[in-house]
Amino acid sequence: MEKNPLLLQHDTLHHMLLSIKGSNTAALAFSLVRSMLGFRLFEENCRAALEERVEFMNPDVGACNAALEGCCCELKFVSDAKRVMGTMSSLGVRPDESNFGFLGYLYALKGLEEKIKELDVLMGGFGCLNKKGFYCNLIKGYTKSGNLASVEATIVRLLNDGCGKDWGFGVETFCEVIKVYFQKGNIKGLANLIVEAQKIEGSNIAVDRSIGHGIVNACVTIGLSDKAHSILDEMNVQGLLSVLGSIYLS
Repeated sequence: MEKNPLLLQHDTLHHMLLSIKGSNTAALAFSLVRSMLGFRLFEENCRAALEERVEFMNPDVGACNAALEGCCCELKFVSDAKRVMGTMSSLGVRPDESNFGFLGYLYALKGLEEKIKELDVLMGGFGCLNKKGFYCNLIKGYTKSGNLASVEATIVRLLNDGCGKDWGFGVETFCEVIKVYFQKGNIKGLANLIVEAQKIEGSNIAVDRSIGHGIVNACVTIGLSDKAHSILDEMNVQGLLSVLGSIYLS
């Protein structure tokens, strides 16, 4: 089915829906089925546009993004994502930053580092110079797979690329990061990440826009103030808290 979703028949769908009815994973399962159907419809439209020359069925970049998001974020099929990108190329649909972001998430989730490097180069070739969204999606993929080393490396790289200036992460991204660190009991890792970020940020960025503030604020946001204090305590043990300033304690 991953290689050819068009083989999915109506009776197969019927049995799938019956099997998940009332289960604890029903919401997720229905979401996957919806994505399969959406991808199936997308491919049928593109087939008509390409083979039968039905021009009004040509998808725009928004429709391609919707199909790609389903492949990358819900179905998580690399082969399907490649087919969407191939179809876009055949139809002359120019990729945008969202395209690369969805692919970045999937490749990070799957640990496909060479593919991520290729995306980075392609973004420049297509004039997608703002890579904050791309990096955010990489971080989400790495946190989903529990790859803390790559989370840290991506954050550090973004800061280096921006000369320590505003990272542009939202609270949601920070919350995802701290949750996976806490799940692994790695308070020390978060403290070290803040310190490494501070070395790059220096005085180039306001404290309330720094990585350290984002991490501590995320702890407070999800009701884990005690964890925020644990991070600061760890930094204090290492003699590094003064580097960041007392504002984190407020």
